[in-house]
Amino acid sequence: MLRREFLKASLGAFAANALAPGAIASAQSRETRRILYVLGRFSQSKPKAMQAAVETLGGSGFNVIVLSFLQAQLAAGKLTLLYDGTEFSALAPQLPAMLARLRSGFGGRKRIMLSIGGWQNLPTFQTIRSFGVPAFVRQLTEQAIAPFGLDGIDLDLEPQTGGLEHWREVHVEYGATLAALTNEYKRVHPTHLVTHAPISVIAAEMYVKPAPLAGLQDGLLAATHTPNGNNIDWLNIQFYEGGVVVGESIADYYRERLAGPLARLHARARVAKPIEFLTPLFEPSAKQPLSFCRQTIASIDARCADLHSGRVNGAGLWDYSQIRTSIGDWSAGFASALSAASKEL
Repeated sequence: MLRREFLKASLGAFAANALAPGAIASAQSRETRRILYVLGRFSQSKPKAMQAAVETLGGSGFNVIVLSFLQAQLAAGKLTLLYDGTEFSALAPQLPAMLARLRSGFGGRKRIMLSIGGWQNLPTFQTIRSFGVPAFVRQLTEQAIAPFGLDGIDLDLEPQTGGLEHWREVHVEYGATLAALTNEYKRVHPTHLVTHAPISVIAAEMYVKPAPLAGLQDGLLAATHTPNGNNIDWLNIQFYEGGVVVGESIADYYRERLAGPLARLHARARVAKPIEFLTPLFEPSAKQPLSFCRQTIASIDARCADLHSGRVNGAGLWDYSQIRTSIGDWSAGFASALSAASKEL
């Protein structure tokens, strides 16, 4: 079952959460306005093809690149880290230099992150829990973060199989691992980014609600809060609903199930400053053309401007291969939509 098909099967399970009237305003700097992009794989490409991808991405308006995906395997007490199925020692030797050019060789600096997990990769989180989070972060730093000059990690827990109830169970079971990994990584790399990438139905159930998880009585956000904010920098909400949100618009769904309850949760979770949450991730293969994505951004902004960050603060796509021939149009289109939402972009 694909992610978008899972969403279609699951959205009907929600009961509406009424949002009390009122405005929640927060200041936002230019730095937090962003366009997200999740990059296709560099692991098995030839240097010439990788260089072409760097030049295409570097010349685009996308400013956050997320490499997908890191997997972890454990055998006889030895942890093996893989990038898209390839051990780091077997990656092209030119890759660090290429990523350095992508990061800073095209004018404005781009941030490059590494996504952990991904579709079908629940075993990675099982491995991290078994091996121990501190030891995992040490090895991750030595083999990936430092050599490739990365700016942070994205946590993408997706069990693939089962309905909504199974996905809930997985997040209940591994919520403490997500929190521990978030906090330990930030302890080691306090200036780096840590993001999570839940599909919207899971974000509404497991992040927005202060649901107790195994080992976390007050939920994920309470477990990752700090005196000055939260160790989670933002949520990459995988937002593939399209026209399947029954009985309400995408903007209403975003406000009533995600942004509104999350804004109320900030105070209870003792988050001193609202986190830059809720960056919608789209997917062209889910029949979401650029015009639809731009319309979604505009409708969310109009409906939710008084919540969380004040405005829609980013947009993104999965998979470089889907738009590589029209990446300029997509990045310019997102930039235009976000600029219309806020002149601070």
